[in-house]
Amino acid sequence: MAVASMVLGILSLLVMWIPVIGIVAVPMSLIGVILGASSKKSLTAQGKPTGVATAGIVMSVIALAISILFTLVCAACLAAI
Repeated sequence: MAVASMVLGILSLLVMWIPVIGIVAVPMSLIGVILGASSKKSLTAQGKPTGVATAGIVMSVIALAISILFTLVCAACLAAI
């Protein structure tokens, strides 16, 4: 699950820059955060390294924040028209 979290984080960081399709990055990054948190918890309990899970969480959170910011900015621009 840690690798899936990292892949979703990378994909959401890439997809968020596409103007119309960028809204898809929000659910992808949410799923990445959930998968990363659950895998980090299980890996910590097993005593295994959690670097990949942490990377997935960080990338997903960054993508989520920027995607929400872009969505709000675009909504404000459209409302001003």
